[in-house]
Amino acid sequence: MNRIKNIIFDLGGVLLDLDVHRCLERLEGIGLHEVRQWMTGTNEKGFFKEYECGTLTTEQFRDRIREEVGRELPDEEIDRIWNSMLKEIPDYKFELLLKLKENYNLYLLSNTNDLHWKECAGKFTYKGMPMLDCFTQVFLSYRMHLAKPDVEIFQTVLKEAGLKTDEVLFIDDSEENCQAAAKLGIGVCHYVPGDNLEVQLQKFIV
Repeated sequence: MNRIKNIIFDLGGVLLDLDVHRCLERLEGIGLHEVRQWMTGTNEKGFFKEYECGTLTTEQFRDRIREEVGRELPDEEIDRIWNSMLKEIPDYKFELLLKLKENYNLYLLSNTNDLHWKECAGKFTYKGMPMLDCFTQVFLSYRMHLAKPDVEIFQTVLKEAGLKTDEVLFIDDSEENCQAAAKLGIGVCHYVPGDNLEVQLQKFIV
């Protein structure tokens, strides 16, 4: 019998389409030649992870990029390049959220940062509807000072939302993140970007 009552969605790569390669190329183009050691598209490293965990402010993050490239760059240029990985949320995924909201509590758990979230939040509008309202709660790494796949971030979500592990399905495009959630007894769906999300979910929910 299906016991799933709560679905936790990742954002980038699951709901929001990404073009990490485009962002990497543009960062390398301004002289950030070591960027691939920090940026993976799923779980970041180095000062990119510090920004994602909220231990670096946006101003400090921009300054670190300037320091790494060895020259001055306007805030606007850094922001534009940094946000160039963010594409759109396909309409069918908005329709899916509306459908799922009728029978499940929906949550968002994202490894993200201040700049990306400000840009993404504006994309959550569909047919005039504020789609963030579909989520019972939104959990963001840079506000929590935690990031997936750290088990503590999942424990915090479960505690704050009052969820039972056997009633939760977690969807993420990172196998590492899914494995971390599964260790706590959370049901997981490892989503492959580009696949049909609705079809993937049908394997787990009625």
